[in-house]
Amino acid sequence: MILTKENTETLIAKCRCHDRNAQLEIYNRYYKAMYNTTYRIIKDPTEAEDIMQEAFLTAFTKLSSLEKNSMFGAWLKRIVINASLTALKKIINTKKSLWM
Repeated sequence: MILTKENTETLIAKCRCHDRNAQLEIYNRYYKAMYNTTYRIIKDPTEAEDIMQEAFLTAFTKLSSLEKNSMFGAWLKRIVINASLTALKKIINTKKSLWM
């Protein structure tokens, strides 16, 4: 793992061109914060890890919908929160159906 000093905007531009090294660098910069966000919602470390990784995949595949590269962090966090809330709803619904 080699961390670069490139700014996030430059890395996002490279990610748009499917540069795997830039994607890894972005992941390394953001994964702890995104995991913590997911974990606060889900409260299950394994599930939080899965949701966070799926959110990164979603973000990398939908980079074309990001209007400003400088807004990546906020945009990614919104993806993570939405994915976490969707998973939480599924968990709650599953528990409800088990009680009925």
